[in-house]
Amino acid sequence: MKIGIIGMGVAGISILRELHRQLKETDSRKFTVIIFTEASQFGTGFPYQADDESLLINQYTETMTIDPEKPDDFVDWIAENKSSQSIYHTHLPRTWFGEYLNERMNEWLGKLNVKIIYEKAIDIEHLANGHYAVHTANSTTSVECIHLTTGHLAYKDPYDLKGEKGYVYSPYPAKEKIQLNTPKSSVAIIGTGLTALDAMLYVNKEYPFADLTFYSRDGLFSSVRGNETSVDMHYFCQDKVIELLNKGQIMTLELVKDWFYREMTEHGINVEWVWENLGNGTIEGMAMDLSHSDSLGEFQSLIRHMRNCYPVIWNTLPDDEKNLFLQTYGKQWQRFKAPIPQKTAQYIIRKVQQNEISIVSGLDTIRKAGDQFILKTAGDQLFTADHVINCTGQVIDLTQSLSKQDPLIRQLVSRKLVSPSAYGGIAIDYPSMSIVDADNKRHPLFKAYGQIVSGVQFGNNNVELISLSATSGVQSMRDALKKTPTNQTNET
Repeated sequence: MKIGIIGMGVAGISILRELHRQLKETDSRKFTVIIFTEASQFGTGFPYQADDESLLINQYTETMTIDPEKPDDFVDWIAENKSSQSIYHTHLPRTWFGEYLNERMNEWLGKLNVKIIYEKAIDIEHLANGHYAVHTANSTTSVECIHLTTGHLAYKDPYDLKGEKGYVYSPYPAKEKIQLNTPKSSVAIIGTGLTALDAMLYVNKEYPFADLTFYSRDGLFSSVRGNETSVDMHYFCQDKVIELLNKGQIMTLELVKDWFYREMTEHGINVEWVWENLGNGTIEGMAMDLSHSDSLGEFQSLIRHMRNCYPVIWNTLPDDEKNLFLQTYGKQWQRFKAPIPQKTAQYIIRKVQQNEISIVSGLDTIRKAGDQFILKTAGDQLFTADHVINCTGQVIDLTQSLSKQDPLIRQLVSRKLVSPSAYGGIAIDYPSMSIVDADNKRHPLFKAYGQIVSGVQFGNNNVELISLSATSGVQSMRDALKKTPTNQTNET
């Protein structure tokens, strides 16, 4: 039996872990695991590849682990391998997490029968016998099961500048991609998300005399990470939600809001005050967040502990109520959900107050003119920059961006082997993680994980959820194999 894993970042490593744990030692040698991967991202994935240590994980160290059964696994690894003075409630370098991932991957690789093909998969074909043919530029391999763990989707290029000299289309790895002509170059960072903050920290570290400006449509950053605490959930407990749904509970946005308010009230949080006064993303708002870090931290703690329920609830809400939520609460919810480390927020505030960093909102167009870029706002203000660093994030809507995507994704959509989700990425059956093709057929032996399925998982592309989804995906694969003694591998 051959099992294909396409990609070897957080999701791919999680699949290795589960294959080792769920396949009995006597059975594991009956399976050959074939990994298709680029050598540069093997064992780390895109976000955690080797890079400058100024680029930090935005999650607290104690919330990061590749092993759900060992919540302190990364903490223990840091204590053993790094000379960090403090670990808890810290934001450590991304590349450290990549080193940790690589070490755990090698442990699990040694316990499985593995073949590694250091090539990108460029196409997958569903064969008549129910198997899948994985094509690279130089080979074709037939496998019975596939776990698609390719990581991030294509990067946005909202101003069609890719290829222009001085334009950084994708800023990772920063050491390779962000290189200025002169120490005093003017730099436009497009976007205000966590990637934009990485670019700022790197530029200020390597080019401290550069003239740096953030440009975006709304000029708003995320909320600041508050002083989070450990909490017990009463309403947003995954088992409880699933139990209610199994009993016929109809999920509505009003019901979810009622649960949300009850949860907050039981923890003594004034939701209206937090929503109105914190997390608005301005410089003044970040200062307000910092001055109310305990209240904000309690609120964010509950949001973080709720996230295992997000996919369950999201997949049972009618589309019109999903759209209502996104239109009414989506942007600010995202600002609370992906907060900025306190030290980074303090740094931005100080630099802006000292006129060392500027923020421009209302960005409308960017064009290249000679050696410079001309940036124009909706109010017809004009600015110039020597370099533009694109930090606008990934394109998740495949219906609008297919031409920009990786060749494998384009081929899968073209073959109708996968179907774009209305909320981003591709459609899957949750929690089995089985892809759903264009004919609405479920493929129980073809699984997908990570950002490519974030539309189904309500934008959750964090390490914890990806790691947990691997557990259910491999279990579902095993169940499907037991039911599939013949070549039939599709279900309507």
